[in-house]
Amino acid sequence: MDTRPFFIRRNLLASSIGLLALWLVALSPPTALAQSRSDEPTRLSVGTVVAPPFMMKTASGLWEGLSIELWEELAQALGVEFEWREYETLGELRDAIARGEVDVLPALAMTPEHEIIVDFSHPYYRSGSAIAVRMEGAGSDWLGVVRSIFSWNVLGAIGFLVLLWITAGVALWLCERHRNDAVSSDGPLRGVEHGVWWAAVTMTTVGYGDVAPKTMGGRIVAAIWMLTSIVLIASFTAKITTSLTVDALHGKIRGLQDLAGVRVGALAETESLTFLNQRGIAALPIQNTREGLQSIVDDELDAFVFNRAVLAHLVKTEFPAALQVLPDNFDPYYVGIAVLPGSELREPMDRALLQIMADDSWPRSVASYVGTRLHD
Repeated sequence: MDTRPFFIRRNLLASSIGLLALWLVALSPPTALAQSRSDEPTRLSVGTVVAPPFMMKTASGLWEGLSIELWEELAQALGVEFEWREYETLGELRDAIARGEVDVLPALAMTPEHEIIVDFSHPYYRSGSAIAVRMEGAGSDWLGVVRSIFSWNVLGAIGFLVLLWITAGVALWLCERHRNDAVSSDGPLRGVEHGVWWAAVTMTTVGYGDVAPKTMGGRIVAAIWMLTSIVLIASFTAKITTSLTVDALHGKIRGLQDLAGVRVGALAETESLTFLNQRGIAALPIQNTREGLQSIVDDELDAFVFNRAVLAHLVKTEFPAALQVLPDNFDPYYVGIAVLPGSELREPMDRALLQIMADDSWPRSVASYVGTRLHD
């Protein structure tokens, strides 16, 4: 029989109960994070933006995609409740998580700039930037030639030549109108017409001989015009050749080294745009990926640079016969799940994420959306 005083036995019993409680807390599963200090579960705000194949919105308003499915599986494993919060652009979503408006961003490039404002999970996809260009053979080469010839630059040069023809024709008529029946017999208007015709055939070196200057002034005008024509024809030919050559080069983009001399776009406020600008490649910031790809189809851009997986998915589903994604993969980076700095969700999320990625179904899920291996 225990002979110790009652109050000592009572203190020992209380200490044992306290020690048991501490062990239960220490051994509690990660799902305990789903509960706040009250009995009500914490409801997380998960930010989304349309960025296929990672995050996509169906016609019925439901979210799907590689990152969406991954987060839904993680949330189930962790026992957390959440709600989607949609943003228009990736820049807006990134700013929202930096301000603490959202708790989780299912897909974000793991870069030093992003690491300053968020904490990342383990990476679950390796990607990088790629270049989308017009499909080789899409459309007729002759259509491209015609489009180049009738561009505003070339049409402006033709208009300038016509103005010079009129000027030279009037000058010839003024000098020849009293001595040359070829330019004066049918009246002033017809005389100027003959003068313009003479200027045109002289410039093109055809020289039919139906109009020839007879006066000293007319011959001086003719000599000046012939010398001027040599320079003008050479310049006009060079301009046409340059226009056709540039148009041909626009269709021969083979990689990053070819972007310096063409019209390039990149998604605004992304690593791709920063990467190009750091290398002296002037890229036009585009707010929407579909808009950037459509600009290539409309001949407003020659190339568009963004995440390879996103470009490959959109080209395959929306521009299969018009565009292609070049095989080069540059500026590689990993994609992870972003959470608020210091979030208690990070450690249990990483453990659940590693378990999901170790399962054989994960590579199949990646292939179903991206069409390539996990590490592209």
